[in-house]
Amino acid sequence: MRTELAILIPVYNRQDGLNRACASLPPDLEFHIVIVDDGSDPAVSIQSALNPGKVTLLRLTENQGIARALNHGLEWIVQNNYRYVARLDAGDLIIRGRLQRQFEFLETHPNHAIVGGQARAVDVLGRESFRDNFPTSDDRIRRVMHGRSCFIHPTVMMRVAALRAVGPYSERYSSAEDFELFWRLMQEWKAANLDEVVVEYTLDPHGISLAKRSQQVRSRVRILLKYFDPWMWESYAGLAKNVVLLVVPYRWVSWIKRHYIRPNRGWL
Repeated sequence: MRTELAILIPVYNRQDGLNRACASLPPDLEFHIVIVDDGSDPAVSIQSALNPGKVTLLRLTENQGIARALNHGLEWIVQNNYRYVARLDAGDLIIRGRLQRQFEFLETHPNHAIVGGQARAVDVLGRESFRDNFPTSDDRIRRVMHGRSCFIHPTVMMRVAALRAVGPYSERYSSAEDFELFWRLMQEWKAANLDEVVVEYTLDPHGISLAKRSQQVRSRVRILLKYFDPWMWESYAGLAKNVVLLVVPYRWVSWIKRHYIRPNRGWL
């Protein structure tokens, strides 16, 4: 039977990271890998150890940014009628069992469009810095989303039919295109997180989340205003928190996460 799961991996000038991510994919599960080379120089190549029949490499002739790269891959996945798409970034590691459990969750929860999980952050030497602990229930996720995203992008698996209905990633929210898409999905479907670590990611000082942090927070503020609920205190607290984050250095936020944020609070 044809596989129903596609793994979407955008990459730009990170051949080593791509190799690392692909090597973490389980060999005993049916899926198709869709790699989008966002104008890398030199162009990335597919690991020789990968089954060529399980990989599609899409190339953009020049660097167009993460949102366009994701949409290029997503368009291919939608056109080829996959049921689910899981995200992974170059350099991140999938924890064994993640894909199977997320696939089974969406199969048994047809009213959910997205399922993520917990994540472990490590530094460039592989030492654990902290763990992201996100709420698992739809009700709690909807409240916490007014302050921050409840999903690390490479942890999520999404229902393609839902993506077809709401449309692709928006280019209007630079560095926060995933946060905006999650909000759109949650207008029509439920969301959840597995209560276990599903991805290990590296705190790359050159990554989008750190190098463009100010831009990301500004986009997040615009999204929070779009979905502001005057009857929820979380909306007021979330906006205030993000305004503060515009001026607070990330190293302070990271230090607070490591030393003071308790599991499942998920507010910073």
